[in-house]
Amino acid sequence: MSGPARDSNAESEQQFDLLTAAIIGVAVGAAVTLLFRTGPSGSRPIGPMLRSTGKGAQWAAGAGLQGVKWAGERAAPGARWAAEHGRDSARWAGERTSRGYRVARDRGEELVDNIPVSEIGESVREYVDGAREAINDVVREELSDLRKAVRQQRKRIGI
Repeated sequence: MSGPARDSNAESEQQFDLLTAAIIGVAVGAAVTLLFRTGPSGSRPIGPMLRSTGKGAQWAAGAGLQGVKWAGERAAPGARWAAEHGRDSARWAGERTSRGYRVARDRGEELVDNIPVSEIGESVREYVDGAREAINDVVREELSDLRKAVRQQRKRIGI
C-alpha cells in the first residue's frame, strides 16, 4: 500500500488504539469507583476487606507475641544447659550446623533449578495475548455496531 491508503490505515489504527485505551480507562475507572464509592449503608465496599485485614494483622501480632514468650521461657533453660556443657557443646552444634547449612544450600539450588521460569513466562504471555485478542474482538464488534447505528441514524435523518 502507498499514499492515501496507507495514511487511511494508519489513521484508522490510531483511532482504534485510542478507542481501546478509552475503553480500558473506563473499565478501570468503573472498578475503582465501585470499590471506593459510598454504598447505600453509608460504608464503602472496600471497608470490610480493610477491617478484616486489620483484624488479621492484630491476630497475627498477638500470636507472634505469644510465640516469642513461649520461646523465651524455653530458651533460658536451654541457654543454661549450653553454658554448662561449654566448648564441647558448641563444637558439636557447630559441626552439625555447618553440615545442615551445606545440605540446605545444595537442596535450595536444586529447587531453584527445578522452577520452570520459561514455561511460566510462556503461559503468562499466552494468557495476556488471549486477553488482548478477546478485548480486541469485543472492541471491534462494538465499533462495528456503533458504525451500523450511525449509518442507520444518518439514513433516518437523511444525511
